[in-house]
Amino acid sequence: MLGLIFFGTRGVTYGSEGGEFHCPDCEGKEQYRHRKVRRFFTLYFIPLIPLDLLGEYIECQRCTSTYKTSILDFDPKAAEAREEAAFRGAMRRVLVLMMLADGVVEQSEIEAIQSILGKLEDREVPREEIDGEVSRAQIDATDIEHYCRSMAGYLNDSGREMVIKAALLVASADGNFDQSEREALAAIATALNMSRAHFTGVVTEMTRDTPPAAPAAPAGPPN
Repeated sequence: MLGLIFFGTRGVTYGSEGGEFHCPDCEGKEQYRHRKVRRFFTLYFIPLIPLDLLGEYIECQRCTSTYKTSILDFDPKAAEAREEAAFRGAMRRVLVLMMLADGVVEQSEIEAIQSILGKLEDREVPREEIDGEVSRAQIDATDIEHYCRSMAGYLNDSGREMVIKAALLVASADGNFDQSEREALAAIATALNMSRAHFTGVVTEMTRDTPPAAPAAPAGPPN
């Protein structure tokens, strides 16, 4: 009687190549292993002949989290710079759209925007830059909520509060905070995922009889 021959295929994980990478979970430089999963022909459950490659991944040697191989190209400093640039661009447009909410551009509002952006970017912001942003905002149909949503993902509660305070400073710079501006400010808070209680508290604080000082702007997006 002939004996049974057991054969088939199965995936085998292997790989010893490694190096150093930025692990998102560990939030720092860690050692990794480049793992591969390949299908093997098996005889009596023993992998003998390598077949097709099923996949590959990067495994952190500290937390054992796994990532696509593209993680090796991730540059945290470059990503931070892009995020900061995106935040500043969105903030600039939000302030301009806040100014345009009532349909009137006042010199006091322009100066408020220059002051806020000057603190945010650590430089003097010329009037021409604001005028250019106003022109682009008037042509672009994108609303204020879109720009706020683009910032929401990397702002903590303090960051959201800073955006609301800055927008309110611009809106009230001409001495009048009307209904259209109130609605625009509420839309900003909603897009930033800011709680109603937090939003109400900030507006109440900022609209007291004594005018508040301009909030200090961080060097980059608060998170």
